[in-house]
Parts: sequence; structure tokens; C-alpha cells
Amino acid sequence: MNLFVEGYELDAYWPAQRFAVELDTYDHHGTPTAFEADRLRQESLKLTGIEMIRITGTRMEREPTAVMRRLRRLLAQRHRELRTGG
Repeated sequence: MNLFVEGYELDAYWPAQRFAVELDTYDHHGTPTAFEADRLRQESLKLTGIEMIRITGTRMEREPTAVMRRLRRLLAQRHRELRTGG
């Protein structure tokens, strides 16, 4: 949690899967400047081979079990992609 990878602070990162999660809350990501910076960060990470998803604070509060279930599926999918090169 809260690691610096490729020059960016990531809310959560799984190095083996090269997979990151950004927790988007309106307080921290709700300005036009943050909106633009967030997209640039995601593009830059993608160029280094890191996949990133965004999870809103609202979803995390409202449906944490569903969010975690989907996150586990995404991590497993990413693991398979890296293993098979696709």
C-alpha cells in the first residue's frame, strides 16, 4: 500500500502481477487538475507494463465484498496474462 513505483505513488500495488489500484475519492481526485494528472499517470504506468484500475471510495464503502471479489478476479486474470504473454 502507498508505494512509489515508476515515479508514482500507488495506493496498492502487486509487483508479481504488475497491477495497481487507485482508490478514487472525490476529495483527492475531484478537481480538473487531479482528473488530468490521474489519466496521465495511468497512461505512463501502462507504457511501463503496469495495469491499473480505479475504485471509487463510494464503491469501496457501499460494496466492499463485491469490490474485493472483482479485484481477486482481476489479479488472477492479470497473472494468467503475464504467464502466457498475452
